[in-house]
Amino acid sequence: MANILAPISICTSIFYKTSVPGLLKIGELVLGLICWAIFASTGTFLNHAPAYQFVMFVAVTSWLLTLALSIIYLFGLHASMCSGAPWNIIEFGFNAFWGLFYFIAACVAVAYAGSSSLLVAGTVFAWFTAIVYIVHIAFSFKEWKSAPSSGGAGAGQA
Repeated sequence: MANILAPISICTSIFYKTSVPGLLKIGELVLGLICWAIFASTGTFLNHAPAYQFVMFVAVTSWLLTLALSIIYLFGLHASMCSGAPWNIIEFGFNAFWGLFYFIAACVAVAYAGSSSLLVAGTVFAWFTAIVYIVHIAFSFKEWKSAPSSGGAGAGQA
């Protein structure tokens, strides 16, 4: 019972914010927010287009989960609370999953954009966000393969 109630020290990591994974997460958050803000501003069009509902689902869900993962890394919770988890593999899988989904969502958005300037702008930002996730996949893979095989809290450390 004493271990459950033990205090957890939480401090922010300035090094994570300036590392490559940290900067890529910031790029994913900024571009993802712009993407879903543009698609959300199309108004009632989303109610009649299931394709854009999928794009909106991908944009909002990935943004929220990326924000949650960023907070975990920023406050060092991956090292203090879940230090035994294989964070390099988790990070790689997370980026691979959302990179694939953003790629599919961007392809769907291109197919249905038409001549609406809002939809074209949203599609462009969907592609930018997909590219950032794909670049993050490469960095996550490199970090995963270069890390010791013991798992641990290696992800997010520069």
